[in-house]
Amino acid sequence: MNKDDERFQAVLDKMNERIDAISEERPSHKEALGFVRDVLTEKLKAKPRIQVDTIHMDEELLKVKKKEGFSLVNKQDLKLDISSASALFKRLCERMKQRERISEDVDRITKAIEADELDLKELFQKAAAEDREYMADVSGRLKLQEGLLFFLAENSLQPIFETYAEKLKDYVDMEHWWRSYCPICGSKPVMAELIGRERKKFLICSCCGYEWRFMRTKCPFCENDERRKFKYFFTEKEGRAYRVETCQKCKKYIKTVDTEETDEEVIPAVEDIGTLYLDAIAREEGYTREVYALGLNLADI
Repeated sequence: MNKDDERFQAVLDKMNERIDAISEERPSHKEALGFVRDVLTEKLKAKPRIQVDTIHMDEELLKVKKKEGFSLVNKQDLKLDISSASALFKRLCERMKQRERISEDVDRITKAIEADELDLKELFQKAAAEDREYMADVSGRLKLQEGLLFFLAENSLQPIFETYAEKLKDYVDMEHWWRSYCPICGSKPVMAELIGRERKKFLICSCCGYEWRFMRTKCPFCENDERRKFKYFFTEKEGRAYRVETCQKCKKYIKTVDTEETDEEVIPAVEDIGTLYLDAIAREEGYTREVYALGLNLADI
């Protein structure tokens, strides 16, 4: 086994260990966590084979982007490894066929690809541009459940964006980027972390996985910074390790992991699905969520 294989196996083992632990603690989450295990396993397998361009950022352009608050790149401008994304898309479809509620939809997608009625290259380009109208049109034509096609396309692309982020991270000015969107790709955060004794807050990008510093008492969606309108809650049973931060102004919320309260390494998609009970409470209180783990509310499928 070479070093890449060893790294892959170590990450896979850690993920499976965490999923097994949460499944034992919260049996009601077991099915959703099994779904996450399937998706993340395929994405991990795909990553070592991804080919992306090396990007060199001009110093003057970096200064302009920093001053104007632009992310380093626009996702739709990046060269996509269509071959890698297509292979992952098809493997995800095979996994999804095992999920009864969407198996017929996945069959329609597979047949559309085989009949050249669905162009994966075009689909990936539209997904990178977050063209929801295109997704809705194709889903309607193929009679698919809402969100499924975008879910498959987005997760097929995510390892590519993660690879770009790894190559671009050294260009980020961590000391001065305090904005509510990713400094690399401009996407919104899916979760947050509190790190260290000082509880420094970091947002986790929903697209490329990059983590950047953010203010403790500021909404990552509407940027409301009135302390009295920014609140949080957690459950007594689960403790302070996992909590929901809410904004009274825009009525949105984000889930946050306090790493000082847990010894577990944060795997965003796993921890997110492992805390579905917090989403239920937040919705009951009238809050909505901007971004979901894996790009989809699992209740939809």
